[in-house]
Amino acid sequence: MRIKEKTDTRLTLTDDQAVKRIALTILGVLLIGGGLWMAMSGDWIALPIAALAAAGLYLYAKRSAIRSVLKIDRAADSVTLTVDDRTGSQTWTWPLSDVQTAEVNTRGQQGTDSGIDRPDLVLKDGTRVPMRPYHSAGSQSWHAVAAIKLFLGQDLDDAPVGWIPPEQFDQLFGEEMARHYK
Repeated sequence: MRIKEKTDTRLTLTDDQAVKRIALTILGVLLIGGGLWMAMSGDWIALPIAALAAAGLYLYAKRSAIRSVLKIDRAADSVTLTVDDRTGSQTWTWPLSDVQTAEVNTRGQQGTDSGIDRPDLVLKDGTRVPMRPYHSAGSQSWHAVAAIKLFLGQDLDDAPVGWIPPEQFDQLFGEEMARHYK
């Protein structure tokens, strides 16, 4: 999830599966390129097969597209999660005062450890609310959790090994970022 908006009273995180779209696009280009290369070598049947496979990837990307938006608003005392997928749009709302923290969760559907990371909001009554309905890379999950924890004023004491906290990132790479974004 990426930070779309951050103010003193509002935090908006969004995830539109951009990495998945990029990977499918690269795979489609490689399929078409391979089909063209084989066609130039005399194997013309490979080109329509590659085109059909690329079209299948495009349809899969459209059909499986999911967009999640998490809005935390201190002024309105609300947390709103909106998920848009092929079945439509669903929205859930909780009072911000009901949110205890955010954590990376690896529990599967059967309650066992799946080994796949997913960021969760943890409510004060112990309920875990997935911030997105699908699993993703661990660093993406941790960055979403870190953004929420920092917004709520909580420490990042459970950061994974090797992860650089934002304060340290600014301290270590501040000059490079200032030069890069002049």
